[in-house]
Amino acid sequence: MFTGALHLWPESSKVSLSVETDPLRLDAEGDLTQLLPAQRFDHSEPQDGCAGFWAWARARGGLDEDRTRMQLTVTNSGSSTVLITGMRAEVVSRSTASSVVETQCRTQGEATVYSVDIDLDKPRPYGVYDKGGKSLRPDFTVAAGDLETFLVTARISHGAARWKLAVDLVEDGHKRTIVVGDGGEKPFTTVTRPAAVTTWELDPHGGGWHRTPGGGTSAGRSGGTS
Repeated sequence: MFTGALHLWPESSKVSLSVETDPLRLDAEGDLTQLLPAQRFDHSEPQDGCAGFWAWARARGGLDEDRTRMQLTVTNSGSSTVLITGMRAEVVSRSTASSVVETQCRTQGEATVYSVDIDLDKPRPYGVYDKGGKSLRPDFTVAAGDLETFLVTARISHGAARWKLAVDLVEDGHKRTIVVGDGGEKPFTTVTRPAAVTTWELDPHGGGWHRTPGGGTSAGRSGGTS
C-alpha cells in the first residue's frame, strides 16, 4: 500500500505516478525523525513502536527535518516507451521554522533504487542524479508495460518550504508534466532543524519517550493534540 496518492494525467495518458513517504516502506536507510509542533507533542506512544511512528507523527502535524525523502514509482501501462526528462520541486511557499520538538525512532534499511536529489534552497530546485561523478538532470526511460522506481530526496538548510514534485515526461511524442503531493494534493513540507530544539527519542521496545542529552532547550510537556 502506498501512503501517497496515485496520479494519472491526462485521461488519455498511460503513465501513472505513486509516492511512498513512510521510511519503513522505503528501500532507504536512516532513522525515523519528524519535527512536531511543540504544543502537539502529547507524549503518547505510536502503536507498534517504530512501525507506527510515521502515521503517529503525521497525525500530529509532523514535518520533515532538513530533507524530504520519498519513493516515486512511474508506471507505463501503454504500448510506447516513455522518456522522463526532468524532476523538480514546485515551491508553494517559504517561511521560517516555528516552535517545534524533534521526535525520533531509530531504524535501518538499504537503498536499492535510483537516487534523485533536489536542493530546495535554490530558486529553481531541479532534480539531479549522479552518473560517473557528474550531476545530471534525469534522462530515464520507462519501457512499455514496465515501471521504474526512484528515491527522491529534497534537502533544505534555510527556513521551511512547502512544495510539490513535478515530473516532466515525453509520452507518444507529447511533453507532459505530472505533479504529485504528499498523500494527495497537499504539498510536502520540509523544515530546517532549529539550532536549539528539544529532542525526544522513542524506545521501540515499549519504554516510552526519553529526552536525549544536548537536545536543546526544553519546550515543556504539552498535553492534547490540538
